[in-house]
Amino acid sequence: MILDVLLFILGLVMLVIGAEGLVRGATRVARALGVSPFMVGFTIVTFGTTAPEQVVSISAALRGNSELALGNVVGSNIVNVGLVLGAAAVVAPFTAHLRLLRVETPLVVLVSILLWLFCSDGTLSRWDGALLLCGFAGLVVYMYRSARAEPPEVKAEVGKEATVKMPVWQASLVMVVGLATLIGGAQLMVYAAVEIARAVGVSEWLIGLTVVAVGTSLPELAAAVVGAFRGESDLVLGNVVGSCLFNILMILGLTSVIQPMVVPPEALAVDLRIMFGFAVALLLIVANGLRVYRWEGVLLLAGYATFIAWQMQEAS
Repeated sequence: MILDVLLFILGLVMLVIGAEGLVRGATRVARALGVSPFMVGFTIVTFGTTAPEQVVSISAALRGNSELALGNVVGSNIVNVGLVLGAAAVVAPFTAHLRLLRVETPLVVLVSILLWLFCSDGTLSRWDGALLLCGFAGLVVYMYRSARAEPPEVKAEVGKEATVKMPVWQASLVMVVGLATLIGGAQLMVYAAVEIARAVGVSEWLIGLTVVAVGTSLPELAAAVVGAFRGESDLVLGNVVGSCLFNILMILGLTSVIQPMVVPPEALAVDLRIMFGFAVALLLIVANGLRVYRWEGVLLLAGYATFIAWQMQEAS
């Protein structure tokens, strides 16, 4: 089991390094193709922070570990709100100004309900995945059209993430190597996570919901904490909300189209409802003028700690 833990950690490191390379390369290539700095900063950076969840979920599903794949996404959404946003708010309370969030945040609640409905028959089918991907395509179109209405200071803050200085050929190479590293890390993580689950006698669903979800969410956590220190409130909240939407619409959509997934009973009975609860908490928090206070961050962290403690108790 020690070897499996070391392989899990190695896979996690490869995921983080690969995601960073993929984002930097893709950002430079997108700017060379004429994509605006705001759209690059808001979409590619969000995509990059969710890339670990994407490759891990697809790898797990293709290996026949659908519970781990689904648990990873559900757990990641809980992590995004409870741990990532909670930690950022405790570090530095903030007020965001990104108008798009007033539409996207209610959508997190809506797609959480939609996912629960799709899973209610015990499977996430290819048709379900196709509908989720259609929703993702609609979201991207809406984001693109709404970008023009954002205040100049918001565009400037988000657009800073699109500043990458390197030749296009080098950026392309970095992007490809980053993707390869990401895929390799995902394979290691999935293999090690399954072996660890078997060794300690817990379900793949639980491992995906907790350990794997936290691991794949580390890029979001790092970006949120650093962003909070720098006062980049729109990037912090934008990445949390965007990641929650990308996780359900893009990641589960694409994964279930490639390989339909079986939904474990405990997901329907408890964990999908908990994910919905955190989505509602996110909506209530940002409904007050997009302001996030330190005491709200403390409550979110306490809620996530309670969730983890309860999961550990159930597993024992």
